[in-house]
Amino acid sequence: MPKLEIIARQSAHPRGALGHIVARVMALDTARVNRRVLTHIEPKPGERILELGCGHGRTLQAVAERVAPDGLAVGIDPSEVMCGVARHRNRAGIATGAVRVSPGYSDHVPEDNASFDKVFSVHTLYFWPDLSRGLREIRRILKEGGELWLAFHSSEDAVVAAKLPSSVYCLRSADEVTQALVAAGFVEATAPVDAETGVVIAHGRVPSCR
Repeated sequence: MPKLEIIARQSAHPRGALGHIVARVMALDTARVNRRVLTHIEPKPGERILELGCGHGRTLQAVAERVAPDGLAVGIDPSEVMCGVARHRNRAGIATGAVRVSPGYSDHVPEDNASFDKVFSVHTLYFWPDLSRGLREIRRILKEGGELWLAFHSSEDAVVAAKLPSSVYCLRSADEVTQALVAAGFVEATAPVDAETGVVIAHGRVPSCR
């Protein structure tokens, strides 16, 4: 059954009381993919990792635990509802400075140049206003050798595409994302379908000058 447009719009940008309900549903719906992406990222102690579209904050919390004691987990999200949920879940980490949650967008990340080792995002690509601009912004905040992972449903998945209203979701193919990664300056760009979850998990690395 196709997703109702009002729910789709809340998925893109949760607002108000309904947004809090959507946040809880999304935490369940995305849990499996988030766990899978974490196995790719392999957060290590001392790393600085940013989640673009941190949503409910559960994955951010897991990252913070793995980069402790000297690392940093940063989450950004365009939704104040989601930022509030993520801050509440990560309040202990925020109090110690191990976690930071801020409003932000794919094309405007409020962080310094070359300040992160890794960036990841799960099921947000559909809502980016401009794929190329978003990838360039992520490349800006990554260090030399820094890595990016993007998990998303491909436009080539006809079953999923039929369920998601095109008025809200902009589905992209794996090839389109791979080409955009290369155009944005990433190397070793790949976008395979993950056999365990059925989503594409794209990856790119910022080249090292050394």
